[in-house]
Amino acid sequence: MIRKAIYTAADEEKLIRQGEIWNFHEEKTQEFLHNLHPYPAKYIPQIPRKAIIDYSNVGDVVYDPFCGSGTTLLEASNLGRKAIGTDNNAVAVLLSKVKTKKYDDTDIANLQDFYERYTELMENSVERPGLVTDDKNFFYWYSPEVISHLSKLKGLIYSVDNGIQDLLLAVFSSILVKVSFQDSDTRYAKVDKEISIEKTDEQFLGKLKRVIKDLRDSNYVLNEEVCVSKCDARNIPHIESDSVNLIVTSPPYLNAYDYHKYHRQRLHWINADIKFTRTSEIGSHDQFTKKKAIPNPYFEDMEKCFREWHRVLKVGSKCVIVIGDAIVSKEPVRVADEFVEIMGSIGFKLDERVIRKLKPTSRSFNIRNSRMDFEHVLTFEK
Repeated sequence: MIRKAIYTAADEEKLIRQGEIWNFHEEKTQEFLHNLHPYPAKYIPQIPRKAIIDYSNVGDVVYDPFCGSGTTLLEASNLGRKAIGTDNNAVAVLLSKVKTKKYDDTDIANLQDFYERYTELMENSVERPGLVTDDKNFFYWYSPEVISHLSKLKGLIYSVDNGIQDLLLAVFSSILVKVSFQDSDTRYAKVDKEISIEKTDEQFLGKLKRVIKDLRDSNYVLNEEVCVSKCDARNIPHIESDSVNLIVTSPPYLNAYDYHKYHRQRLHWINADIKFTRTSEIGSHDQFTKKKAIPNPYFEDMEKCFREWHRVLKVGSKCVIVIGDAIVSKEPVRVADEFVEIMGSIGFKLDERVIRKLKPTSRSFNIRNSRMDFEHVLTFEK
């Protein structure tokens, strides 16, 4: 078997030619707070931006069932659309809320004051062991000195009550892999690192300084309501039927990634429900690398999602899905082809399908081990 990214039965070369409009290889992809926090496999903002402009109007409701780091929600709000996001991962929910919050000059001034007084504030802060998980595996990933220092920083952030606490917590979360023994955000392995308290402060202050600059330089105008909730995308009763004008999303890729695993230490630090995140994850790498694994459960889970999407979308509205194909038990899986069939069976009409080519660094996978150089963009209409 030739290992590659695309396994469709459709005309692959034709779809790649037609998909060039979705490539955006020459555009900036880290505007405003899009670069706030590492998040595996997040798509570039130009993808939801194009879909939102093409398929919705100002004042419409845009929904992202797997909102991840909030890329779709941020673009929707900036373009004058109301946005709804759901995700099973508390890190994703935190990031999406933080990135879509409106910050004024007072907020930026408070961030700057925190930045400038950081050393003084930390010197007067005390170790907070009660803010550290008692999970024994957690201590495998950090030195005792760094855990103590991070507990002080977390306690300091919790003492902030002027509207910037969540943003500071997101900055805190963004550095937690870099100051751990975890190899990277896309490789869950312990490696030897020299992590000092000084480096921890350097990482935190460096990210905070960039966030302040991004807020000051931003031309994003977030004028519309954004609602983000932690839930299982297969069951979203809080979203009314026939209330959504557009869905733009990138579902979990089959057998590609374990979001809960690579965010595990962050989930501990922000007091998240790790069990819920793990058990409600769709398409996880751990599940589908088991001996004699079959892809059927993934498609059964996704069909449940599709049925909810059909319920909440208005008639005539679009649904844009960005997805890749997969390998399970050494057999290629035509994920996009299967999506087309399932969506058609529950009342969606395929409006357009193309294949976009990724830049090597445009998705936060481990590039050395990844074949994610192409992905499908599927557009359906209810």
